[in-house]
Amino acid sequence: MKKFNKSTATVLSVVLSIILLVGVIFSFVPMKFGTKSWKSFAGTIGMSSDITGGLYGEFNIKTENPSDDDIVSSLNKIKDVFEQDGYKNVNVYAIGKEKIRIETGYSKSSRTYAETYNKIASVAVGAFSLRTTYEVEEKTISVIGSEAVKSVKVYTNNETNYLTVKFNKVGEAQYKYLCDNAESGSIYIALGDYAQQISIAGLASYSEFTLSDANYDSLIELKDNIILGCMKVELDAASYDINTMSASLTTGESSSSPEFASYARSTVLVVMLSALLTVVVLLIAYLAVRFGFYALVTFITLVTNATLFVIILNLIPSVELGLSSFVVLIIGISIIYTYAYQFAGNVKKEYAEGKSLSASLESAYKKSFASVLISNLMLFAGSLLLIAFSFGEITSAAIVFAICAFLSLFTNLALIPFIVKICISYGNFGFKLFMLKKRLDFSMGSEDADKEAE
Repeated sequence: MKKFNKSTATVLSVVLSIILLVGVIFSFVPMKFGTKSWKSFAGTIGMSSDITGGLYGEFNIKTENPSDDDIVSSLNKIKDVFEQDGYKNVNVYAIGKEKIRIETGYSKSSRTYAETYNKIASVAVGAFSLRTTYEVEEKTISVIGSEAVKSVKVYTNNETNYLTVKFNKVGEAQYKYLCDNAESGSIYIALGDYAQQISIAGLASYSEFTLSDANYDSLIELKDNIILGCMKVELDAASYDINTMSASLTTGESSSSPEFASYARSTVLVVMLSALLTVVVLLIAYLAVRFGFYALVTFITLVTNATLFVIILNLIPSVELGLSSFVVLIIGISIIYTYAYQFAGNVKKEYAEGKSLSASLESAYKKSFASVLISNLMLFAGSLLLIAFSFGEITSAAIVFAICAFLSLFTNLALIPFIVKICISYGNFGFKLFMLKKRLDFSMGSEDADKEAE
């Protein structure tokens, strides 16, 4: 294996370091540039699961620069909509001031996939800013503000379904004012997505009004639209994402909070990331004990692979990482560095047989080439077949495996040999790289040996 001269090796080291540093920053570090922000490539990777225990929905916030109080108020209204309909395992979060995320579980015994999906989708239908006026039949309807609504309930009494809107003191005053100033025996009011003419004859209280309907589901939908329509934050009804996720990806308790995404606290995600980190740390530690500075080469390739993996994944937006994808990723990393370990082991073996460092590196590379190429091409081909004949999260896992097979080829046939060539260009560091003991007779080339003998 031919080495570079020191000046070339230094230039290559600096260039590679700059490229890797820039890649890591843009792949993993979120940044702000004035009013614009960069979430990083990693921050845009979708999370899902092949264990379909729940659904999540992400909605874009249309309101410009909403206050934290308005966001929290809206989060609580969304949470109320789900909890009042029997959803107990719901998490509602704001992702900055740009998105609202809803996570909820479902099961065959209680909530079906379709019911949960439609419930989340209803948020987009009902949620828009409360209008100050509402034109119906050329009459301006008076609006009772969202701050005036205390609660909206749906219940059944004597086989009749009712919806009751209760007001706080502010609402009572507004409702009374509308009734006292009505030009006829009725008033028009608008609450969220609800607008109707209401008779004031025989009105017993200004604290609430009640409607009845034979269809219970219609009243539930109306209740949701009133609550969501009274939100102070407007959501984009034309652009939102709903997808499956593991039920264990939620924290298991209903909560709402700004500036926090629940999947960042996912127990399963933390476990999987911890397992991935453990594999990496053990790998680096073992290689450091066994081969010395070769562990540094491995670490550099790990960082490079992580950056490339994130960038490649962003080029395939349909892929969402889930439990099976993480398992495949751990297996893929193990495969990549199994071959890297074999290469370092072959170098030591060849050197122990009396070959020079250069000849040992060349021989080890040649011995590794065929097995790396054939096995990873087979893995890549198998992944492509699985991608072609699978669907959902299994397809995502197959794509992750295909990426790992590609990275294995790149790492073992190009990246590691290239970094090793740079390292051995600095004289004795080539021997330290694999914890080899320098020998006069075999370790150096013939010209260096003659000079040493003189």
